[in-house]
Amino acid sequence: MRGFQVVACAMALALFGLTGQASAADAVPQKQDEAYTALIKKHLVDPRFTTELVDHMPASDTVPSPLKFFGRIPGTPGELTYAKDIERYYQELAKTSPRVKFWTVGKSEEGRDQVVIAIADEATLKDLDKYKAQLAALGDPRKTTPAEAKAIIKTAKPIYWITSGIHSPETGGPEMLIELAYRLAIEETPLVQNIRNNVITFITPVVEVDGREKIVDTYYYGKKTGKPKPPLVYWGKYVAHDNNRDGMGQYLKLTQNITAGVLEWHPTVLHDLHEAQSYLYVSTGTGPYNPELDPVQSQEWWLLGETELTEMAKRKVPGVFTYGYYDGWVPNYLFWIANAHNSLGRFYEVQSYGPDIQKDLKLPPTTTSREWYRQNPPLPSVDWGPRNNTNIQESALLFALDRVAKDREVYLDTYYVKNQHAVDGGRTGTVNAWVIPADQTAKLNVVDMINDVRRQGLEVSTADAAFTAGGVKVAQGDYVIRADQPYRTLADLYFSIQNYPAANPRPYDDTGWTMQYMRNVAMKTVKDPAVLKQPMTLLTADVTPKGAISGAGSTILVNHTGDNELVTFRFRLKDVKMLAAEKAFEAGGKQYAAGTFIIPNAPRAVVEKAAADLGLKGEAVAAAPDVKSHALTLPRIGYLHSWLRTQDEGWWRAALDHYGVPYAYLADTKARAGDLRKKFDVIIYPTVGSSARDQVVGVAMNGDVPIPYKKSELTPNLGVLDSADDIRGGLGADGLAELQKFVKAGGTLIGDGSTVDMLANYGIAAGVTTAVPPELYTKGALMRGVFTDQASPIAYGYVGKELPIYFADAPVITIATPGQSGFGGGGGQAGGAGARIAQNITPNAVPGHVSPWPTPEQPAKRDAEPAAPVETAPPASRQGGAEPTQRPRTVMAFPAQADTILLSGMLEGGQALSRKALIVDVPDGKGHMVLFGLRPYWRWQTQGSYFLGFNAILNWDHLDAGAPPPPKAADKAAAKPAD
Repeated sequence: MRGFQVVACAMALALFGLTGQASAADAVPQKQDEAYTALIKKHLVDPRFTTELVDHMPASDTVPSPLKFFGRIPGTPGELTYAKDIERYYQELAKTSPRVKFWTVGKSEEGRDQVVIAIADEATLKDLDKYKAQLAALGDPRKTTPAEAKAIIKTAKPIYWITSGIHSPETGGPEMLIELAYRLAIEETPLVQNIRNNVITFITPVVEVDGREKIVDTYYYGKKTGKPKPPLVYWGKYVAHDNNRDGMGQYLKLTQNITAGVLEWHPTVLHDLHEAQSYLYVSTGTGPYNPELDPVQSQEWWLLGETELTEMAKRKVPGVFTYGYYDGWVPNYLFWIANAHNSLGRFYEVQSYGPDIQKDLKLPPTTTSREWYRQNPPLPSVDWGPRNNTNIQESALLFALDRVAKDREVYLDTYYVKNQHAVDGGRTGTVNAWVIPADQTAKLNVVDMINDVRRQGLEVSTADAAFTAGGVKVAQGDYVIRADQPYRTLADLYFSIQNYPAANPRPYDDTGWTMQYMRNVAMKTVKDPAVLKQPMTLLTADVTPKGAISGAGSTILVNHTGDNELVTFRFRLKDVKMLAAEKAFEAGGKQYAAGTFIIPNAPRAVVEKAAADLGLKGEAVAAAPDVKSHALTLPRIGYLHSWLRTQDEGWWRAALDHYGVPYAYLADTKARAGDLRKKFDVIIYPTVGSSARDQVVGVAMNGDVPIPYKKSELTPNLGVLDSADDIRGGLGADGLAELQKFVKAGGTLIGDGSTVDMLANYGIAAGVTTAVPPELYTKGALMRGVFTDQASPIAYGYVGKELPIYFADAPVITIATPGQSGFGGGGGQAGGAGARIAQNITPNAVPGHVSPWPTPEQPAKRDAEPAAPVETAPPASRQGGAEPTQRPRTVMAFPAQADTILLSGMLEGGQALSRKALIVDVPDGKGHMVLFGLRPYWRWQTQGSYFLGFNAILNWDHLDAGAPPPPKAADKAAAKPAD
């Protein structure tokens, strides 16, 4: 209760305005930089957007100001700063001020530094390691008693880590942080002295350093040439906006670097800066708040958030609010790395920096209305400039830093309390441990998950001997994640089953993400504290299984387990002949699954080395098994992207790169040139995330001025992944026709999302339609997929008839029956029913219905769904024309029973998905289109469905394997309706 009482007391103090303004009499006289101060006033286009904290700039004889270093100040209209130059300035601050320390936290994918500076008083920086150790001690109540914690809190100092620039088009945060760093280092007002003496401020000015250089390039290209500037097609190597959705998957270097920093330094606060609201949003969220969070956590959001709202309102700065944006549900954002590790994660959203002045910026009534949470609303019209942006967020940050400095012990105490609650909850709560059996079919996928959570700080042990606890049988070597550890919060967030009742406010992002479901890994929850007394050994390094080939003989068999390393194995041994078994079989007393790799006349040393490196097991036998098989012919892969948007396709590229699948990367505009079949066997065309029409049109061919995207003197940071002299024109009708020619000539086209909509709506995928059911309301949830054709090569390696899959909200696929055209359907976003579902103030009183997912030890009462007929559209009778000779083959569909569809997240109107197709193999001429309604590669989280795509690649020229024979003429005649 101690932590809650302190929080409540401090919140009351903040609400009653005891922060106050520093009086002029309290200020330490300091020489002012008159030129800098004059520029602040000059560039501020509306005087309402300032405070006494930022309307001036002191002078320093030893530390260079931004004006002296850059020749301009942050907030100068028409100017942006490269990340490399911000880094140079931070290095100069560290050289010239004993109050600043600089270091790098890691590299980006393109090799740029990700940096941090620490700012505090000189004595604190000299003892930085001491303060670091104190925070680490507060972070582990297993080693630090409450009495010891109380003593530490008296002398420890919070770390307040400010990050910015993760979203590259949001340019103001990095600019403002140039100035804030200087101000914190040299200003001598009581407020800044209080911050330096009681808080250690960390600043990472640009998180996405690769994207920052690109946005500055494109801005100056437009400014200097007067021509249309290129869109920011790429931010980092893989994704754009989704770089702030990597908090759970943690594939991107930027996420890994910040996580490593959190684990090393145990920051008290991690504060991320963004630009998407007018004029300043301080994060709390509309809810529902994630129920796995300690209640102290969400109370802290409000505790600190009220500080900025109150202080800015006292100074009549308009448009500062909280609550009415974002929800507080999904833990995939950068700042949630802090929340998952019991620190305080928060963010700002401010009006865009520009950097050009926006005269008469108008806002709609929905933005300017006075609401209970927005008592200080934005204005209907205002002149907005970059200095407005700098002033409003720099002022708010100074107030927040000052509050944490004044209430230093409060925030250190709540940090300790949250860690204490996590440990105690593991001992006395309802869940005491999670067990992941080591002996699963896809053992390497299990290891991958174990290593991923370990790198995020979760402690994982292995059972020293077999035991039973809480009715759960644990084998020797099984992985045990104890719940009595500080980062148990992370385990709760990742392993719980999400339930998001539809009556809540509209979700901001995904509603379901249960890790073991997305990874297709079996996990058991132990509800018995006796598990904590069982002998187990803590893992101190990544698990690295060693593969091997056993037995003797000239043929090697590698069972298809669904382990993603199998695709690496095939492409690494590109010169080795391999076959795929088309049915399950037995050899040497062992059962092998359909899809098993058969290597006749195997070069054992070569195969054995690859298997050992990848952790794969294989068996050598005297002769090839007597089972029907086909060659695993390595395809020439073309990877098609749009210049319109590369957000989602990057996650496909990440998977291909990680698992060593080579491809040629080309833009949609190049598809129009034709001859695709001469160059490629497989074309991967992931979702563009647009309408079908926009995907075809691409970057509009407006005007006669080309829009280049390439490396040049003006744009030295563009053209890293792809380049063009003119990115306009998109795929076009010609490109769409060329894709169809490619398939008819024997190629395989693989796509998901908007690509499926496009191929269906333009009649390329015959017999397939997509629609937006008006009754459907869902967003990013985990659902039950039922294999309707397990003989398809796409299903190789998957055990059982069902698989948890990620479904965004579209496309919803219907397969036409014979005699019906495949043209029709619609595009756009699903979830129209959401507008008709009224919010109530207690939506969680009636939880949504989620269906249980069975485990081998505890099977659910319901049997797996049978391979029921996929829902098809009714035939259009007597419309003329010959019936198609090739028909779509549905490999996976939603269950027939609507109440068994949802596994984790939110779903309303599930009957609209009943028996709808999730994976369709559409034959056309000599080739195939493999269309995914699910998202097989989603944000480095859905490793359990990766092999659905890998199977399509590996078996590209034998996707007909296992298909039922076409109906005979007599059967067709009998199936025709009577006159």
